[in-house]
Amino acid sequence: MQKVMEPTPERLAKGDIAETDIEIRKNVFVPCLRSSGALYTLRKSGAIQDCHVAAAEMWARDYETGVEGARDPEAGKSGGKADPELSLISRAAAVTRCESVRRSLGKVSWQFLHMMMIQGMSINKMKAELKKDHAKIAGAIELLLEQLVELYDDMPGAQMK
Repeated sequence: MQKVMEPTPERLAKGDIAETDIEIRKNVFVPCLRSSGALYTLRKSGAIQDCHVAAAEMWARDYETGVEGARDPEAGKSGGKADPELSLISRAAAVTRCESVRRSLGKVSWQFLHMMMIQGMSINKMKAELKKDHAKIAGAIELLLEQLVELYDDMPGAQMK
């Protein structure tokens, strides 16, 4: 079963969070808080599936936790304060996954992920900044998300399965 990810406090503070339903199993939907207009535009158009959305959100959470040093929302689920050692382990694992994504998918894919998931850019904003065709950007994002799902599937712990 796919683990439902919660956004980090930093992402909630940005105000770019939307509530949506994610299909975790055939005809089983769970309400989730998610972000990124570009990601949800592609999902609504049918260009990508829920697994692609989940992989992108997982990468964003790993980036925020590992690279930006955000608190992992899963680390303090026991009701008390987050254990500092668990927080460090969680952060190290997130950095490792982020670095694996960067090495495996390359600089351009990393740039698209960052623009879409961290900067919250729409495809039109990416188009203007990168001076690329809208369809090429959308196609590149679709391909990188497909690769991201496979990459997370192959990581220890089978993140996407």
